[in-house]
Amino acid sequence: MTTTPPKKFPKIELSKHPAFRVVHVNGFFGGLSPVEGRITFFTDILEPTMKANGTKGEMEVEKINRESQIDLRMSIMDFVGLAQWMNTHIKRLEEQGILKKEDLAKPKQTDYSV
Repeated sequence: MTTTPPKKFPKIELSKHPAFRVVHVNGFFGGLSPVEGRITFFTDILEPTMKANGTKGEMEVEKINRESQIDLRMSIMDFVGLAQWMNTHIKRLEEQGILKKEDLAKPKQTDYSV
């Protein structure tokens, strides 16, 4: 009887790109074309001003700066793999009772009050 030798896998070393950073985002857009998948993540930055006729310290938001943080481009299969990976995590949280399906059905609420 012939035995198959165990597969050898290359050693994986972890590193971070010099420009690596953590970015908090609160929105995204993108899509899938016949050529690639694309997701752009952005952060909405409130730019409050003091109310001219308000009480001392009262502010209002007259402008929101939507700052694009990163534009990810990937193959169609990587895009699909990312979606499946995210769904796996969502299902796990649902199974643990941390995330409820009815919560996912609610539209995202945005409150720009200061």
